Amino acid sequence: MPTSDVPTSDDGWDALARDAVRAQHAAGRLVPGLGHPLHKNGDPRTPIMRIAGEEAVTGPHLLLFQAVGRVHPEILGRTLPLNGAGVCGAALADLGFPVSILRGFALLARAAGLLGHLAEELCRPAGQEIYRQVDRAVTYAPPQH
Repeated sequence: MPTSDVPTSDDGWDALARDAVRAQHAAGRLVPGLGHPLHKNGDPRTPIMRIAGEEAVTGPHLLLFQAVGRVHPEILGRTLPLNGAGVCGAALADLGFPVSILRGFALLARAAGLLGHLAEELCRPAGQEIYRQVDRAVTYAPPQH
């Protein structure tokens, strides 16, 4: 987008966000950065937006992401939380990272989370108990050919 087309107010960002959300919705696609299977009332990772503001690094990607958060309910008919993947992607893009590498940051975060789960399992093993509960609760049915 040429610099002259970048909005300079919340109203401008909201109009751009409405166009983007409408296009995704009309195409039957999900809006990236919206919704979370666990954090229905707000993703705890979204304070990155506040931190970016405090550090004066909020750029066009975060401004558009915030606008999507404001306008999507009027288009989708429901309110979804902004999610950590969306805010992280927008913040990293504002910091100058190329979009093509942003998925790598998400993978790195998932790997760190997995490492945390492994460390927890070493300290407080739960695997065998989980297996027993599943084994008792599920009746095995072999695949039918």
